[in-house]
Amino acid sequence: MTPSRVSGAIRGAFARWRIELSMLAAIAIVVAAATWSATVERRDALSDFSHAQTLLATMVGVDFEHRLAERYETPTASTRALVDDAVLDLMGGARHLETKGELMVLVARPGQAGFLATDGRLIPSAHIRAAVDAGERALVLPREEAVSFGLPRRMAVAGLRQVDDHDGKWAIAVLASAQRIRNRDTHEAWRLGLTALVVTALGAGFGVLTRRRQRRELELEREVAVTSLEREREALLAKADKMATLAALSTGIAHELGTPLGVIVGRVEQTVARVEDDPRSVAALGIVLDQVGRIHAIARGCLALARGDRPHLVPTPPRTIAKHAVDLVMHRFRKADVELTWEVDAGLPDVACEPSLIEQALVNVLLNACQATPAHGTVSLRVSAVEGRVAFVVDDDGAGISEAVAERATEPFFSTKRDEGGSGLGLTIAREIVSHHAGSLTLTRRDAGVGTRATITLAT
Repeated sequence: MTPSRVSGAIRGAFARWRIELSMLAAIAIVVAAATWSATVERRDALSDFSHAQTLLATMVGVDFEHRLAERYETPTASTRALVDDAVLDLMGGARHLETKGELMVLVARPGQAGFLATDGRLIPSAHIRAAVDAGERALVLPREEAVSFGLPRRMAVAGLRQVDDHDGKWAIAVLASAQRIRNRDTHEAWRLGLTALVVTALGAGFGVLTRRRQRRELELEREVAVTSLEREREALLAKADKMATLAALSTGIAHELGTPLGVIVGRVEQTVARVEDDPRSVAALGIVLDQVGRIHAIARGCLALARGDRPHLVPTPPRTIAKHAVDLVMHRFRKADVELTWEVDAGLPDVACEPSLIEQALVNVLLNACQATPAHGTVSLRVSAVEGRVAFVVDDDGAGISEAVAERATEPFFSTKRDEGGSGLGLTIAREIVSHHAGSLTLTRRDAGVGTRATITLAT
């Protein structure tokens, strides 16, 4: 081989190596660029994901604040005494956002480090509480802490929101697992490696499409969440309008009852003077006067309820409330051929309430149970102590109540017996009276599957 050929061969080999090195360098640059692009994409996706959770937390916080304000209309009403069930009731709208193993909504009372989940669990997290108190809008949680909330062992993102009331700052957290983002990142890495071997340009284009798809998914999720919360807000506004109508109606009726009741009292007193020698007539007229006095007390209570005044609390034995309510409805049960049984545990503490109003609330619940029970059926009233409060539990033998009806049963003018003369106001009035006394009224299907259970709980 001549020196020229050797030199040509060396130059040719060097050229091939240069081309190969250039190709490798180009591939390395493209892979590095793609890797950098994927890193930026993950960062943007996590940022968008955090922003979405922040938006959800803001919406849940606004909904919770509206519900809290609606339930405690007086500026001095304390929310620290809320039982967990009442707090969960205020978080009713947030349950629709949750996805098991992916997204959950938490709430913490003012000053409380533990967060209450919608399934009733109390989960301690000083980390999230400190972030909320510091005014942070979002927080990234390590996989070990995500597991403590029941989420997959993946990084999680918490959207945070504070809700102020006169007792302090409530904390709202929307906690979402980043497992899907993590899985997408893993798949993206595999696609990137295979694409780099086949054609680098195709890999870059596929990365762009993936990024657009991720952003579109997040936008769709956000749109769905916004739409859901808007619908619930419209429902709350409609409910508030009905309650305002009911308050105006109650005020007018209570005001108009004054004159005819005064006439009745005057006529009865005149009649009593004429039949003093007839004890039975005097006793009957005394019953009329007692009932007129009861109507006066209920009317005054309705006016106070409509005005938002504090109830006039009187320590009252639960047995007295139950007995008066049973006496008032017993004739209706006899007429409907439904048996009414009642039992009061011994040693119960007195209930702080306005007796006439609480009796009326219990009367409404008992009459509702009577209407739901067929002839020859049974309605039972049991009064007992539950977690430091007194519970009036009414069970009937009716067809039972569905979850959908239970959610709307206490709405104004909602009735499943409209064709039978139902007004849809009995349970609404009962709920407002009980709420006015810082109590709760719940409706559920009985454990046996037949009939409905209505429970009124009051503070002692």
